[in-house]
Amino acid sequence: MKNKHLKNKKVIDIYPPHTLQEKEEPEKEKPASSQTEEVPVHINRFRAEEKEEYYPGEIEEPRNIEEEKAVRRPSLLTHRSGRSWLKIGGIIAFALAIYYLGFVAFVRANIFITTKKTTLPFSGVVLADRNVSEVKYSQGVIPANLFVFTESAKNNFISTGKGKDEKKAKGVITIYNNYSVSPQILVATTRFETPDHKIFRLDSRVVVPGASKVNGKLVPDSIDVKVTADKAGEDYNIPACHLPDCKFTIPGFAGTDKFKGFYGVSQNPMEGGSFSAIPMITSEDSKQAEDTIIQTLMKKIGADVKNKVPKNLTVLDGAKSSINITKIDSDASVGDKRKNFTVKGEGEVKVIAFKNSDLKDYIQSQLDTKKEKEYEYYKAPTITFQTVKPDFAKGTLKLTIQAKQQLRYHLDPQDLKLKVLGKKKNELKTLFQNIPGVKQVDVKIRPFWIRNIPSASSRVNLSID
Repeated sequence: MKNKHLKNKKVIDIYPPHTLQEKEEPEKEKPASSQTEEVPVHINRFRAEEKEEYYPGEIEEPRNIEEEKAVRRPSLLTHRSGRSWLKIGGIIAFALAIYYLGFVAFVRANIFITTKKTTLPFSGVVLADRNVSEVKYSQGVIPANLFVFTESAKNNFISTGKGKDEKKAKGVITIYNNYSVSPQILVATTRFETPDHKIFRLDSRVVVPGASKVNGKLVPDSIDVKVTADKAGEDYNIPACHLPDCKFTIPGFAGTDKFKGFYGVSQNPMEGGSFSAIPMITSEDSKQAEDTIIQTLMKKIGADVKNKVPKNLTVLDGAKSSINITKIDSDASVGDKRKNFTVKGEGEVKVIAFKNSDLKDYIQSQLDTKKEKEYEYYKAPTITFQTVKPDFAKGTLKLTIQAKQQLRYHLDPQDLKLKVLGKKKNELKTLFQNIPGVKQVDVKIRPFWIRNIPSASSRVNLSID
């Protein structure tokens, strides 16, 4: 077995230099049945010459494979014992973690203390004045601010009325004088009548020239004049009217010889007559448009008061002036025959504002003499404004007020926290019963199975109301 194991070993330069030979002997063949086999040794001459003397130790004979496995592999008992210890260690570590989390890391205490409280009343008159910069406690005056907000508005509107579009036909007629050699004066609005009794009137005064005589006979003379229909409408848009079928007569000459001697004709039609309903601005349209502009101004100014007054200032309803409309104009008038019209306006409002904190400080300063030293002011006072009288010219606001100021017994939270650290929950009742000013105490500890207040101050939250 030893030789067989040795057969698989490789030997490298383990001989001293003086045992090296100049030449290597040829390897002898060995019988195949031999159980041992020599290991060839290759000698590096040059390497051997460079090395110093080297004396190897003994070659350790290899162990039996089965023996070697037995040495390396621990016993079954030892292996199972190691795993058991690991489980035990894990259980202990888990238990320690649970203990730390449940009894140390997550432990918190919240203590809510309600103190004894009382209320003091106050009533008086306070003046908010834009001309002072700080509270005058002895005079009852606090600073104020005066704001003036100016806005403009413009909008287009549609008229709802209906007007009459009355247009009269117009044209030109030629007046003939076939009556006399003398000229004839015709005044403005002189009537000319068609055969179907439509009346047209002269636009202006004219003089019809006299006729002339040729061989003892009258030769008529004429003049062109402008005329307008007596009434509006398309009925007066008539075609040309001329002899022999049509002529204009003068009704004013009816019953005289002039009636046949003076007449008129037209070479072109009369045109332009119409009668229809068209949009028209009514008084209601104008009023609604102005109201809309005023409402727009009010919304804009209201937004200014809300958004442009600093948030730390108080604006009371009675401290705002009514909107002063400084300008309102329309590009049209009532009765105008228009479909659209535009209205624009301008307005302003004045506002007096003050700091509520200044009013609170003044009220509390007046109550200092009535307050017991064990008590402190609790929150801001509740204020009722009975009268609000602004003077925008002076920039002042006179306030008649009634107030209620709540006070609570003073307790030091840090001192109380030091007293409760590490105490058992059932000990706190006795502790707080002996502290003046405490009305009620509510203690909450988590996790729920903890019965002691934590000893670390950071794990205790104490609040006072």
